[in-house]
Amino acid sequence: MSLSQIIFYSHNLVNLTGGSMRDMVRDILAACNRYDRGSGLTGALVFNEHFFLQAMEGEASRISEQLWKLAADNRHNSMILLSARPVHERDFRGWMVGYAGHSEALDALYLRYGPTAKLDPSEMQIPGIVGLLRAFADLDGSHFVQHSGMPSPAGVQPQPRKATA
Repeated sequence: MSLSQIIFYSHNLVNLTGGSMRDMVRDILAACNRYDRGSGLTGALVFNEHFFLQAMEGEASRISEQLWKLAADNRHNSMILLSARPVHERDFRGWMVGYAGHSEALDALYLRYGPTAKLDPSEMQIPGIVGLLRAFADLDGSHFVQHSGMPSPAGVQPQPRKATA
């Protein structure tokens, strides 16, 4: 199976409140987990009040199927595809969903990978976006980040990308 990766963002149409953020992260992760265990897709989704930013990896036809479903989702609009490319290794072992809020640690991450102390993918370059998503994948639950396990379609275990400095 050849692997592909896409990166895209869209505008968030969900009205978030403090108590619903953790629930939304949990619900999105559960939906990813249900679909993606059988599909072989892995990736990362980070969102705030303005944007959803996502990387998705797997077989190109599976990614395409999922993109059509996501395009019909009324929680967002104006999907912008930033990158679509073949990859030799996965960047993400399973699924990670995180809320891109503000804290000293998160603001430092935004500034490390982009020009501002907030999540704004329209202002970021692709290497910074991938770096930010990888960094979010390393955060724990105290930052509204949740992880799922790796899918295993037809007994195939995707190999994660080795960490780089």
